Amino acid sequence: MKVSIGIFAHNEERTVGRAIEAMLAQEPEQAKILEIFVLSCASTDSTVAAAEAYARHDARLTVVNRPKREGKLAAINDFLARATGDVLVIAGADLVVAPGLVERLVEPMRRDPRCGMTGPRIATHGTAGLTGRMHDLLWRMHHEIASMQPKLGEVVALRREFVPEGLPTGIHCDEVVMEAEVIRQGGLLAYVSEAEVRNFPPSDVREFYGQRRRIACQHRAADRRLSYRPATLRKRNVVRAALNVVREDPGRMLALASLCGVELAARMQGAIDERRGRTYQVWSPVLREVRVNATQPN
Repeated sequence: MKVSIGIFAHNEERTVGRAIEAMLAQEPEQAKILEIFVLSCASTDSTVAAAEAYARHDARLTVVNRPKREGKLAAINDFLARATGDVLVIAGADLVVAPGLVERLVEPMRRDPRCGMTGPRIATHGTAGLTGRMHDLLWRMHHEIASMQPKLGEVVALRREFVPEGLPTGIHCDEVVMEAEVIRQGGLLAYVSEAEVRNFPPSDVREFYGQRRRIACQHRAADRRLSYRPATLRKRNVVRAALNVVREDPGRMLALASLCGVELAARMQGAIDERRGRTYQVWSPVLREVRVNATQPN
């Protein structure tokens, strides 16, 4: 299968080099990576310069400098218009992807033409501090839920035939919009737990809360306009996931109680935001505890 990769960035000079290196290092046997686009949306730091340094060394890499921030969905549609692959891999520039990621994400699509979208497991690493523990627990629960009913995010692979005209605009939770499009057209979602990606926790509880509030608002908008709710909004899934993670490690009770409090408040505030017409089309990047040094070639 022919693959196009899109890496999306806004002021990601610390991590964009590592993200590019990880994608350039992918060597799938059952797929061919045709091209990698780095789409920088109105970055004011050295993101573009760092990406262009890699582009000078690999002809597959193209840097697209979008001068205006119009939201991630607009940037994804720009990528979809440029990409020529059968499978489109969409990733942020603030992530660390494991070797073999592309191979594993493409495999379910290769086996079953009905599979329209896949996503990896977000690995956790025992991050210190309350915010870090809540972040790790959130993604551990995400794994539990996605194992019951696919909920895909952070990095996804999308079969082009399910988005021939691009993604619908007006709703700004990109993975949920993609899931809804695939399901609407009779496609299947696949959670690939063997494929791993690492992200970084918000720097403090305030940043964590702001992120969860934005996502809650966007999910409400998707429910209202697309009549689609991701697996993480189904109460039965959430309760089962919470029981599983506490049963696995009773020491998580404090982090779970804190996470539930933050999430409840964020969903209430997100619902108010959505009723007031707030879209979060463009938002301030989350300040994160980044511990990975991005390097670039000479």
